[in-house]
Amino acid sequence: MVSRLAMHTGFVVVCLICVLLAHYAAVLPHEYAHSFMAFALGYKSDPLVIHFGGLSAGNLLSLININEQVDYAAMFARGDGPAAALTGFAGPGLANGTMYLVSLFLLRWPSVRRNVWLFMLVFWFNFMNVANFYDYVPIRTFASHGDIGHITQGLGLSSWVALVVLGVPTAVAMWFLFTRTLPQALGRIAPDSPFRRGFIVTLSVVIMFGYFGLAGFVGYGEPSHTLSALSLCLIPIMLILCWPSRRWMLARVEAARDPMGLKA
Repeated sequence: MVSRLAMHTGFVVVCLICVLLAHYAAVLPHEYAHSFMAFALGYKSDPLVIHFGGLSAGNLLSLININEQVDYAAMFARGDGPAAALTGFAGPGLANGTMYLVSLFLLRWPSVRRNVWLFMLVFWFNFMNVANFYDYVPIRTFASHGDIGHITQGLGLSSWVALVVLGVPTAVAMWFLFTRTLPQALGRIAPDSPFRRGFIVTLSVVIMFGYFGLAGFVGYGEPSHTLSALSLCLIPIMLILCWPSRRWMLARVEAARDPMGLKA
């Protein structure tokens, strides 16, 4: 009993460490992509300078105060809306988009699939890139500032157009995550442990629809507030739909138990 508790505790600790590392690996390139794009367009002198947000425990864990330190107001003041839009798109579109595709490739790479702990880290890295799509579209699509606000204002687009154009690939990535990648992760990381499977599913749903879904509450206007509230309502629904004991999930988890992916 004690050894089982110790094993579960160790698993939880390792999993949370992977989550933190994956979060950093997704957020830092996101911010630097903004910064380097602004530098390439002539609106920043040093692309390596960003604002890390301080050394508080909250920021070190969540990077909630990190900022690319780009002067978008200068771009709009010069009438250079396309530069603002391209710089805004660089973070979620170019950085997270590229890293998302790379992570999908790595999840099918035999050397990654053979190593359970490495597979776990890559899974959470994939997850964090999808989460960076979700907390912008749809959560902050209707905001007048932030990355999506810079894109829509810079290109003179309606937020509804952005919701459709950017929302479709985000929806596909979310669907693929919860119906394909998550079952695959359960089969590789926790093939015979109901506790570990339940923990991974719960953590995935709470982080996605709780933590990342809360982005709209932080100064982004009423539409974003409403979308964040709806995101919180999705937590129990997604837990029910994706719980490891459901028949469709069990079938896909079983298919992913082979480390070489021959059954996947």
